[in-house]
Amino acid sequence: MEATFDFSSPVSTGTTIIGVTYNGGVVLGADSRTSTGLYIANRASDKITQLPDNVYICRSGSAADSQIISDYVRLYLDQHTIQLCQPATVKVTANSRSLIEQPFSIGGSGSTYLYGFFDKEWKEGMNQREAEVVVVKVVSLAIARDGASGGIVGL
Repeated sequence: MEATFDFSSPVSTGTTIIGVTYNGGVVLGADSRTSTGLYIANRASDKITQLPDNVYICRSGSAADSQIISDYVRLYLDQHTIQLCQPATVKVTANSRSLIEQPFSIGGSGSTYLYGFFDKEWKEGMNQREAEVVVVKVVSLAIARDGASGGIVGL
């Protein structure tokens, strides 16, 4: 049986993304594989995007769409900073959207493999190093279990 690829289909990501709070901040993590169907378009893409200095997002879904939306949001936040002479915050970034503070968030196709393991590993009051270790373990597990996640762990 011969494998066929539809190279005209949009590049999308089967992915694993995670954000974990610790005492003093947030650690973000993601796998690095970008694929279109069975074809792996990029094994080392960066799915964690900085908007202004203090706001980052983890991207999943259509790679092209999430990249252009990130670019537009970055432009909007840069304009906000210039016009109001104050840096954009997470609250400004999420303007008119849901803003729910949570100790952690897991998303993407790999997330279904992670909740039980994460519940066992996560604890409130972690320091930065502990949070980084948990994020690396969790994303590594998703890379091993989820056929759409892959590549390396990005923090």
